[in-house]
Amino acid sequence: MELTIAPGDGLVDEVPDLVVQGLGAHEHVTVRIDVTDAAGRAWRSVNRYRADAGGVAGPATCAPVAGSYTGVDPTGPWWSMTHVQRDVPPVAFSAPDDQLVWTVRCAADAARQVRRTVVRRWRARRITRTEAVDEGLRVVEFAPRALDSGPRPVVVLIPGSTGVEAVTPTAALLASRCGFTTVVLGYAGGEGQPATLREVPLERLARAVGALADGRRVGVVACSVGTGGALAALALGRVPVRAVVAVAPTHVVWQALGPGGPPPRTSAWTYKDAALPYVPVRSELLLPQLAARAVLRRLPGGRSRSPALRTRLAFAAGLRDTAAVENALIPVEDIAAPLMAVAGGKDAVWPADEMARALIERRRTVPAEDVLLIHPGAGHVLRPPLIPTTVDRTADLVSGGTPQANALAQSETWAAMTSFLERHLQAARLTEAADDNTG
Repeated sequence: MELTIAPGDGLVDEVPDLVVQGLGAHEHVTVRIDVTDAAGRAWRSVNRYRADAGGVAGPATCAPVAGSYTGVDPTGPWWSMTHVQRDVPPVAFSAPDDQLVWTVRCAADAARQVRRTVVRRWRARRITRTEAVDEGLRVVEFAPRALDSGPRPVVVLIPGSTGVEAVTPTAALLASRCGFTTVVLGYAGGEGQPATLREVPLERLARAVGALADGRRVGVVACSVGTGGALAALALGRVPVRAVVAVAPTHVVWQALGPGGPPPRTSAWTYKDAALPYVPVRSELLLPQLAARAVLRRLPGGRSRSPALRTRLAFAAGLRDTAAVENALIPVEDIAAPLMAVAGGKDAVWPADEMARALIERRRTVPAEDVLLIHPGAGHVLRPPLIPTTVDRTADLVSGGTPQANALAQSETWAAMTSFLERHLQAARLTEAADDNTG
């Protein structure tokens, strides 16, 4: 029996070709994949396949007869990995911005077992990582080695409420795959910054992006609540960028987020020292969920349940306040660059699909090549492909959507986003960026 995985060392968005050969005709083989994520948590998938008449099996040609996913899917063993420790609340996979090593084991019987390791990189070795604090922002930069052809296009990433570490893997992979210089701007939760998304000055973001756009082609990728600040900063500051991607976006400024309890009665963002008009979050609608969570956590096994709330209801109710919405609309028509809005139709955090459509609708008079990408079965969190999406076996308790729908949405979003950025930043994908993953 022989196990081959190609490439054995590559970027995380490359689908590994996993093949088991030398089996008997129609013999069963079990493939187990293990990895420890960036937070030190163990993840695993176990799937059993039935070889073909030639004694060959693998996820690209066989559906598992038993395991963690269904159907023929070469990505299935990777995105369907689950958190091994069952006595703790469900968690999302914690990706690093460098690399992880997966262990792959296959077994036909007790005597025939094979083990291989696979390296998956978010950051190629030629990419340098630097970090600094500048004018109230935490700045993390990933830069390919310098070329004589001039400065690289720059992609600025604005994170959501989960902070800088949630988007540095995406930044590292964009630099590695596409050859961009990528810059993450952290605006809250750090030293000298607002503790939460509360009255964050938009000028900080506008100045930082504007400085990067001085003589260079710049694109912006913003996520979740960070889209409110990014879009408002670009629009109000008239920042000259070439492309904007808004993932799980908003088209309005929202009420501030607090560390717990009812949200503060102020805006998430300020401009010219004044809090922007905002749409209130109807947090009182979450009280039944809070009560149910409290009861469940007292039952046997209750401590292993997720404490996360599905907050879409509270945000959707806020959008029914038409006067507040009108006052809090972000003037995205003042952004001269093409806009790509991406959302999941089953987003459990807020109605990102509805707000993404509103963004594109508001820009109908703008002569730009806008893109609207809605994934009907996906949730809120859309990261690079092959990252495990399974928080529990049936649905992601935090963001919504099913694991399989989220995995497909991640793959489609990554392909569409990289193509959109390359096209509008006039950056051809370099051979070294695509092929030279290890140095």
